[in-house]
Amino acid sequence: MEKPSNLTEYVETLSEQGKAYFHELESLIREADPEVRGTLFVHQPYFYSARYETVKSHHRPSVMLTFFKDHLNVFAQANRTYEPQLSDYRFTEKHNMQIRYDQPLHRELLVSLFKDSLHPEAV
Repeated sequence: MEKPSNLTEYVETLSEQGKAYFHELESLIREADPEVRGTLFVHQPYFYSARYETVKSHHRPSVMLTFFKDHLNVFAQANRTYEPQLSDYRFTEKHNMQIRYDQPLHRELLVSLFKDSLHPEAV
């Protein structure tokens, strides 16, 4: 099977739960930054602010999502800051946030986390 080449193709590979969480999180990311750009980076959904277009992908402020059978991971710079407030979710030793598909999304906190991750200079 060929790897997805864009976000639309990627989302089609997800389970129904994965698709629902992707669309919810994408909406929250766009609420945090209406001009956010979404693409695939290392074959995963990757969002960054248009103002950082010229910064290399590995170095630009961003939010990356990875989807698994029963959960998703959120890789974001502000995870460490929000970890105490988002204690319902599991955080790895490297502060990657894991959200199980049966967990509700803490919308307000996630929008703030995404905003701080996409625009760290504002923090």
